[in-house]
Amino acid sequence: MTPHHLHATAAAWSLKTALEHLAQLADDEAAHIAAEALEAPALLHSPAWGRRHTLGGHGDPTPGLAAVTTAPRAPRRNRWADMHTRSLRKLDWLALQLPTAPAGPNPWWRIYDTIPRVTNAATAAAITRHLADEDTCVRAAVGCGPQRELLDDIACPNPRCAQRRIHIQTAGPPEVWTVICAAGCRCVGQGCGCGMPGAVKGVAHIWPRAAVLHAA
Repeated sequence: MTPHHLHATAAAWSLKTALEHLAQLADDEAAHIAAEALEAPALLHSPAWGRRHTLGGHGDPTPGLAAVTTAPRAPRRNRWADMHTRSLRKLDWLALQLPTAPAGPNPWWRIYDTIPRVTNAATAAAITRHLADEDTCVRAAVGCGPQRELLDDIACPNPRCAQRRIHIQTAGPPEVWTVICAAGCRCVGQGCGCGMPGAVKGVAHIWPRAAVLHAA
C-alpha cells in the first residue's frame, strides 16, 4: 500500500472514531432535550402560585393563565445532531465522486472500501484531504485531539531523519494503525530510503505499524 493509501486509510479511521463520539454527544443531547420537554413551566413551581395579590382576586389560577403557563415549549435544537448530519452529507457527497465506490447507506464505508482500489495518486490525496479536514473540524468541535500515541527514543524509519520520536496513529483496529515521524519528515521521491512503495516527493512519511514495531 502506498503512502497516499495509508494516509487516506488513517484519515478514514480517525474520522470514523470522531463521528462515533459526535453521535454519542447527539444522543445524550437528545435525551436532555426530551427531559426538558417533560418539565413543568417555571411558573407552576413558583411559591407565588395561587396567591391573591399575585394572580388577582381569586386563589385559583384562571383558565387563560393556566393555558399560557402549561403551553409546550419549543425544543432546543440539537446542534450535535445537526453537525453529525452535515458530516454524513459531506461523506455522501465525497462517495458520489468516486466511481468505484459501492452502493449502500453508509457513506463512510463506501469511501473506505474504495481506498485500496484507487490507482490515481491525486485521487488518493484528495480523499485524504477531505477526510482529514472533516476529522479536524469534528474533533475541534467535540474537544478531542488527534488519536495517536507518542513513542520516545524510537528512531524514525526514514534514514535521512535524525528524529528519535514517532507517533502511532491508533484510530481503528490495531492492524490498520500507522506510524508517522513526530517531526513530520517528508519523502524526497526516488531514492528516499523510506522503503515505502510508490514513494512520492513531498508526501509526509507514513508506515504500517507492523513494519516499524515488529514486536508490537
